[in-house]
Amino acid sequence: MSEEGKQGKELKAFFFTVKVPAGQEAGIIKLLAKKAEYTGLGVKSILFVPRLRGYLFLEADREFDVRKLVRGISRAKLLPGSPVPMSEIDALLYREPEKIEIEPGDIVQIIKGNFKGFRAMVLSPPSGKGRKFITARLLDIERDWEVQLPIDSVKLVEKAKEREEEAPPEEEEIHWPEEG
Repeated sequence: MSEEGKQGKELKAFFFTVKVPAGQEAGIIKLLAKKAEYTGLGVKSILFVPRLRGYLFLEADREFDVRKLVRGISRAKLLPGSPVPMSEIDALLYREPEKIEIEPGDIVQIIKGNFKGFRAMVLSPPSGKGRKFITARLLDIERDWEVQLPIDSVKLVEKAKEREEEAPPEEEEIHWPEEG
C-alpha cells in the first residue's frame, strides 16, 4: 500500500461519545480498557477531556464495537447520533490562549489568587520569561498597595486610552470672594 493510502486511513478516525457520571471517568476508563483488551474489540483509544466532565470519546472503526464494549457497564451509556469528527476533538484539546494587550494605566480585574475580585491599575507592562507578571496598584482598598500578579490571573476591564476619551471635561475652578 502506498504512503498516501496509509495516511488517508490513519486520518479517518471515528470517535463515539459515551456518557458517564461526572467524577467517575478514570474508573470507567480503566474498566473499559480492561474489557476492550480482554474481548479484543476494535476500540483503539479512550479519550477524556477534563473540560467536558461526564463524557468519554471512544475511537473505533465501527459503532458495533463500542456498543458491545459499553454493554454491561451500568454507568456508561453510548449517546445516539453520528460519530464526532476528529476536527471537533482537536478543537476541544487545543485551545489558543487568549492574548490580551495590557499596558500601563489599564484597569484590570483580578480573577485568581489572594486578591480575587479586586480591581487594579497596571503600573508596568508584562515582563518575565515563561510566565509573565505585571506590577499593579490595588484600587478597591484605602492604602496604595503595589503587587506583582501573573498575567493569566487578571482580566482587562478598561483600557487607559478609552478612559481618557470618556473622561468628562475638567470643570473650571470657582473662586469665591474672600470675606473680611
